Amino acid sequence: MWTIFKIVNLWWLLTSTYAWPMLSVPLLLLLIVANAGMIISLSFLPIKFSVDSKTGWILLAMLGLTLWSTWLDGWSNGMKTVMQYLPVLYLVQLPYEYMKDLLKFTTKWYAILLIPGLLLYWITLFIPLPSIGTFVHEGYLPYTNYIFYIQSTFDEFRMARFNGFFLEPGHLAIVSTFLMMANHFDFKKCPWNIIMAVSVLFSLSLAGYLLASIGFIMLKINSISKGLITLGIIGVIVAGALSWSGGDNTLNEMIISRMEYDQNGGIKGNNRFYNNTDYEFKRVKGTEYFWTSVKGKANMDLISGAGYKIYILHYGMIGTILALLFYISVIPSKPDYRYTISFFILIALCFMQRAYPFWYSWLFPYVVGIYIAKNDKARRIETKQEYIS
Repeated sequence: MWTIFKIVNLWWLLTSTYAWPMLSVPLLLLLIVANAGMIISLSFLPIKFSVDSKTGWILLAMLGLTLWSTWLDGWSNGMKTVMQYLPVLYLVQLPYEYMKDLLKFTTKWYAILLIPGLLLYWITLFIPLPSIGTFVHEGYLPYTNYIFYIQSTFDEFRMARFNGFFLEPGHLAIVSTFLMMANHFDFKKCPWNIIMAVSVLFSLSLAGYLLASIGFIMLKINSISKGLITLGIIGVIVAGALSWSGGDNTLNEMIISRMEYDQNGGIKGNNRFYNNTDYEFKRVKGTEYFWTSVKGKANMDLISGAGYKIYILHYGMIGTILALLFYISVIPSKPDYRYTISFFILIALCFMQRAYPFWYSWLFPYVVGIYIAKNDKARRIETKQEYIS
C-alpha cells in the first residue's frame, strides 16, 4: 500500500500543476480521488496518527483558508480549498524514513518522465516528428501533442521552449526547482537533479533561472572560496549572455532582453500583469476591497496574468496572509533554520511572479524538504555527540 501512496503522491503533484492528460477532468473529482487514494493507502500502513500542537496549528490555518474561500466563492470552492491543503496533514504524520523514500521515489519518477519529453524536444528542434494530434486548452494556443511533450504553436516561428507535459515552461521550471531544493541541489547523492536542471535550462524560463540560482546559492554558498567560484561562474555566464544581447535570437528575446530595466515596471521580465490588472490593483489599493477581494466589484474576466497582484485581487490581502500563515504553520519545532528559511524565501519569491500556493508541487517539496532537513540535522548533532563522548 505504501507503493500506492507514492504513486498517488506523484500523480497528484503532476496533476495539480496542470499536466495535460488530466485537464479534461473536473478539479473537484481529481481532489476527491487524490485524497481518497492517500487516506486509504495510509490506513493500511503501520503509521500512528496523532494530533499535537503542530497538527493543531496546521488545522487552524487550513480552517482559516477554507472559511475565507467559502465566504468568497461558496461551499464548492471551500471544499476544493480544504482538499488542496489536506495532503499536508498526511505528510507531516509520516516517519522520517517514509518521507525520505517518498521524496526519492517522486524525484526519480518525475525525472524519468521528463527524459522522453526532453528527447522529443531536442529532435523536434531539427526535424519534424509525427504526433498524436493536437491538444487544446482554454486560454492557450493549440499544442502539438507528443504525449510526454506538448509543443506550443506559439513557438513555431522561433526556438521552442521546453514545457514537458505541462501547459507552460514556467510550470515545469517551478516543479523542477522546488524538487531540486527538496534534494538540497545535491547532484552527487541525487543524480536525478541533473535531469531537472537540464529541463529548467531548456525551459528558457527567466523565473526558473532566477529561482534555481537563488535556491542553489542560499543552500550551497557557505564559504568565501565557494562564493568566489560562484561569482566567477556568474561572471562568465553574464559575459556570454551580453555577447548575445541585441541580436535576433531566442536567448536574447526570451531571457536577456527581459532583464533590461523598464522605468514603468522594473525589469521587463516582471511584467506578469495585463493593463487592466494593473489598473484594478491601483484602483483598489488602500480600500477595503484590497483586503477582501474585488470579486463582485470588478469584471474578473479582464483580470489576467500571473503573480501576487492576481492573487490579491482574487483573494484579498486577508486571503494572502492566510496562505502565508499556512506555510508558517507547517514549519516544525527546532528546524534546520538555514534550510527552512531559504526554502520559505524561495516560496515567497515564486509567489511574487506566479502565485499558486495551493499547488501540491509547492506544498510537497516544501513540507518533506523542511522535515527531512530537521531530522538530518538532529542526526548529525547526535552522531557528533556520540563521537565526542
